[in-house]
Amino acid sequence: MMIVAVMSAGFVACSGDDDDSGSGSGVIGTWSGQEGKRYLTLVFKSDGTGTYTYRYKDSYSGYESDRGTFSYEMEGKLKGVITVRDYDSYSGYYTEYIYFEMEGKNLFLYEHYYGDDLEYILTKE
Repeated sequence: MMIVAVMSAGFVACSGDDDDSGSGSGVIGTWSGQEGKRYLTLVFKSDGTGTYTYRYKDSYSGYESDRGTFSYEMEGKLKGVITVRDYDSYSGYYTEYIYFEMEGKNLFLYEHYYGDDLEYILTKE
């Protein structure tokens, strides 16, 4: 699994950048980064969907990779939620929610909610 997260029930905006008037066009494109021996690339499309490639070092078989699709929804101009629906033989079908926020050319991915459990810092290509 890429990142397991719990979707939060509410969100309170504190600044003008967090209003719902933003189109989220700044997120469209390719973002990539690594954390240790884990590599992640996200491609955001303008239609609210995207693709991911997750590559990691497995101690038994070397590098493994996982590819898939996701949908995303912006919460203002700079924040949003990625939804991944996938299947694995151990867990069966599952849904993951990954929170993100943009700052310049960086995309911060969080496991639980904005500011909690930072997983990756991706850079726009």
